[in-house]
Amino acid sequence: MKKILFIGAGNMASAIAGGIVNSKMIEPEQIYLYDKNVNQYAKFNFNYSSVDSIESGVNIADYIFLSVKPQNIKEVLNDIARLNVENKIFVSICAGITISSIENSLGNVKVVRTMPNTPLLIGQGVTAICKNKLVSEDEFDFVKRIFSSSGYVSEIKEDDINSLTSITSSSPAYIYLFVKSMLIGAENLGFNYEDTLEMICKTLIGSANMILSSDKSIDELISMVKSPNGTTEKALNVLEDKQLIDIICQAMSECTKRAEELAKLN
Repeated sequence: MKKILFIGAGNMASAIAGGIVNSKMIEPEQIYLYDKNVNQYAKFNFNYSSVDSIESGVNIADYIFLSVKPQNIKEVLNDIARLNVENKIFVSICAGITISSIENSLGNVKVVRTMPNTPLLIGQGVTAICKNKLVSEDEFDFVKRIFSSSGYVSEIKEDDINSLTSITSSSPAYIYLFVKSMLIGAENLGFNYEDTLEMICKTLIGSANMILSSDKSIDELISMVKSPNGTTEKALNVLEDKQLIDIICQAMSECTKRAEELAKLN
């Protein structure tokens, strides 16, 4: 029976562990937690196991999830570096932490790098994933199945992971800002938050599903809503005048640049 250790017991670790338990991949007691703040364990609503040190957890586990904040990863890796990690598989969810930076600290080890986004917390995440050459296909498949239990998984090249940050990892925040803008617009029209929040969100979900299920292009779908000199055209004219597409593209470019800067820091 495989054993999994989470070093860092925050929200993302909780979501990943919850997906593992719900999918019955392993028994809950085979999931081990380590966090300096033991109060974090309260969010894990199953019969997990806990350890009192990184050393004891690493000695027990087969798969070790590095789920601390990026600024804390060096301290964690330094603690692990003095241990026997032969045949251990390290799974990083730390933003900006490259596979090579983990190898530089731990030596010739198996590393899977992942980039999940926050909808993982409700089982609808998107996770980008890659590995080094030491990770076998069976081991990689097991990690992919873990993240698949909480959403969609896409295998990518590590060279692309910083660019993808702007597309999947950071993009929920863009969408939340768009919804916030619509809520403010609705209030300006005399509606209140409670009246419109669900309608706006369900319109967003329905529109996204229509893109995925339709054989029409995005432009064709826009044309289905927009009639000449109609209400939608007036709204789109404002968005085009304000250069919405250019704004989004610039935001994604800046996001990617920052991801590259963070990678260089580590």
